[in-house]
Amino acid sequence: MMAECLSEKSADGETDGLAASAVEAVAFLARSEHRLQVLDLLADSSCSRGELRGQTDATRVTLSRILGDLEERGFIEPRNGNHEYELSSFGELVHRDFVRLLDTVSVGQTYPDLVSRLPTDWFDFDTQCLVDSEHVHRNSADPLAAARVIANAIRDGSSCKSLVGTFTSLPMHAYEEDVRTGGDTDVRVVFDSNVTETMLEDPSLRTKWQKIERATESTVYYSHGERVPCTIDLIDGETVFLTVDRDEEAGFDIISCSHPDVVAWAARVISEYRNQAVPLSQQVSNAT
Repeated sequence: MMAECLSEKSADGETDGLAASAVEAVAFLARSEHRLQVLDLLADSSCSRGELRGQTDATRVTLSRILGDLEERGFIEPRNGNHEYELSSFGELVHRDFVRLLDTVSVGQTYPDLVSRLPTDWFDFDTQCLVDSEHVHRNSADPLAAARVIANAIRDGSSCKSLVGTFTSLPMHAYEEDVRTGGDTDVRVVFDSNVTETMLEDPSLRTKWQKIERATESTVYYSHGERVPCTIDLIDGETVFLTVDRDEEAGFDIISCSHPDVVAWAARVISEYRNQAVPLSQQVSNAT
């Protein structure tokens, strides 16, 4: 994509050469684990040759060649009279974006069947933030295993804020049990238009959430008039569960993530929808 954009800027061939040069520079880094390792080390702090040798398995000759190549390309520069090296300003940008690219590729490799179904256009965080997340019980024979993880997190946590577009009743059952046994978990849930319809049309579910609200003497469940592309559960302001439907089979997939950017996004989005929602009980009143 970058090469295409650069090529479109000029018809005289100069930008094609620039694009090829940029691609070659990326390939130069990707071809050597040692080059990336040196950049990673210098991203933390400046280092001497001896310190770099002590933290890599590169030989003295190999390390000298790596440092020379990186300096020639403008990624690093010497400091303190050539006794140490540090990233250049350009090198800092290249390292940051290269790590981001590697993480994004890792996400795609980790979740090859799931990443295309994630609503990335809805996210305002980089997909690479999900690189250390967990695909909850993806290989379990129990189709409700992942939902049980969320239900247990709600029961064991102190707070849960949810925006629900893919419904499973297990979290509601777990919260009902928590309320019955005197638990004090603070739960607030916003249902999208599709799930709201389910809540209103199913007598057993309607009885359950009304019973919970009577017991807590508060509004727990809200209704929003729009559909949402996936369910977001934020537990204790620390852990986000993203639930997406499967394409060609029943059930859903859940990703658990604690990256600060993902947590901040989830908190903001849930708050925005909550501010626009009305109590679910009001929907019942309007329907009768």
